[in-house]
Amino acid sequence: MTVTNMKPHVVAAQGYDPEHLTTLSRAMASWFVKLDNSYYDVNDLGHKRSRVDVEQTSVIRFAEEFPDIPLCNQLISAVFKRTIHTRHTVVDEMILPWNGREVCRPGDAQQIIVERGVATVNAWKEPAYRRLGLVEADSGVAGEFLDAFFTRDAEREMFLNWLAWSLQNEGDKPNWAPFLYSARMGTGKSTLALLMARLFGEQNSITQNNVDKLTGRFNMTLLKSKLVICEEVNLRPGSGDANTLKTYITERTTAAEAKGRETERVEQRVCLVLTSNHMPFWIEPEDRRYYIVNVDHNGYARGPRAAEFSTLVQRLGVWAADAGNIARFYNALMARELPADFSAKTLNVDVHGTEIMRQVFGNGRATILDQLEELLDGRGQHAVPEADVIKIVTADLKGNINSTKHVMSDLGWIKQALKWGSVDHKRQLWVRPGYTVQHGKIFGPDGFEQNLAIHLKEDWEIV
Repeated sequence: MTVTNMKPHVVAAQGYDPEHLTTLSRAMASWFVKLDNSYYDVNDLGHKRSRVDVEQTSVIRFAEEFPDIPLCNQLISAVFKRTIHTRHTVVDEMILPWNGREVCRPGDAQQIIVERGVATVNAWKEPAYRRLGLVEADSGVAGEFLDAFFTRDAEREMFLNWLAWSLQNEGDKPNWAPFLYSARMGTGKSTLALLMARLFGEQNSITQNNVDKLTGRFNMTLLKSKLVICEEVNLRPGSGDANTLKTYITERTTAAEAKGRETERVEQRVCLVLTSNHMPFWIEPEDRRYYIVNVDHNGYARGPRAAEFSTLVQRLGVWAADAGNIARFYNALMARELPADFSAKTLNVDVHGTEIMRQVFGNGRATILDQLEELLDGRGQHAVPEADVIKIVTADLKGNINSTKHVMSDLGWIKQALKWGSVDHKRQLWVRPGYTVQHGKIFGPDGFEQNLAIHLKEDWEIV
C-alpha cells in the first residue's frame, strides 16, 4: 500500500471533486472503527461487520446524508482507498484501530477520541436541540409543571440547582442524587424523568425499573450513560444493591462488565435520579447521598385536582416535543446562578434537609436511644427478642430501620441464644443489664423474678 502524508484535496482526481472525497472520507471514518480485522459501527459496537458490509453500508449512507454529492464509481473507490486501504497520517479520514473501550465524555462532540493513533469510542452524543443555535432562555410549560410538581419552594429550588449544576458541569458528576417520593400514584414523577431525558439527550439517558440493571453484573451500558433514572426503587436495608448505589453516586471510577467481556475499570459521570412510591427506610440515617423530596400533591390520579394536573402534563408533552422549547429551557438552566450555599459535591442535610428526610432518618440516633430506653422502662420489659427490636424502633418510635443495628448494644443489653416456642432452633434474646434468664424465668436485682413468657408472648422452652 502507498504511504502518504498529503491532504487528499490537493491531489488531482478525474471524475469527481476532491472536496467531495474529503467530505465522504471524514464521514466514513467517523462511522466505524476496526478491531482484529473486524469492523464495528460506533453506534452498534456489539456486532462485528466485514469490510464488504462496511463498504455497502457506507454507500447507502452517502446517498442518504449527502444527497448533493454526485456519487460515481471513481469517487466511491477513492473514498474506500482513503479510509481503508491507504496508510497515511490524516486520522480523521481513516477507519482507526479500536482499543475496545467506550467511555462517556459529555461535552466532547467527537464520537471517536484518538489517542496515539488508537480510537476510543465516546458514548455521549450531543443532543440535536443544542445545535439549533437558539439563544433565548425560557422555562415555558416546564416551569409551570415544576411549580405544580413541587409544593414547597425550597425543594423546587434545590432540585433546579442540582439540575442546572449537572448541565453546566456535564463533564463532571454530582455526589448526591435527588430521590422523588410520593405515596400516591400519578404525581408526575415519570413525566419529570422524560423531561430530564430530553435535556440530557435521550441517547445519553436510561430509565430502568428499580436498580437491578445498574447494580447487576452486566451494567456497562448504564455506567456509560450520563443520566440514569431508577423508578419504583424499593430496597432492603443493608442490601448489596444499597451499598453499590453509594459507590456509583460518589465514585468517579468503578468496575463494570459487559456481556462477553472481562470486567474493566471505567470512568463514569452518571447523574442518578431515583423515584418511588415506597418510603426509603433503607437509606441510612444522615446519609448525605440522597436528597429526598415528598412530591405528593392534590393533582395525583383521582385527586381533587387530577383533571387540572393531567391537562398540564398533556400540555407539557406537546411543548417538550418541540426541540426549540427544550433548547430555551436548557439555556435558562445554563444561565441559572447557583446560590453560595449550594454544593453538588456535598449535601448539607442540616441546612437543606427536608421534612421527609427527617422522617426517614428518624429524630437522630441519640434520640432513638433515649426513646427506646424510656419505652422499655415504661413497659417494665427486661427481655426483648431480637426480631421485635425492629418492630419497636420502626413501628412504635417511627425510626429508620437502619437505626436498629446496634441500639440494644448501645443501651448495654446482652444478647443470649435461647430456644423458645414451637421452633427447634435457637433465637436471639436481648436481656437488660443486671438481669439473667434461667429455666424460663428472668432474675434481677433485689430478688426480682418473672416468667419469661410475659415478655415473649408465646410458649417458651429454654436450652
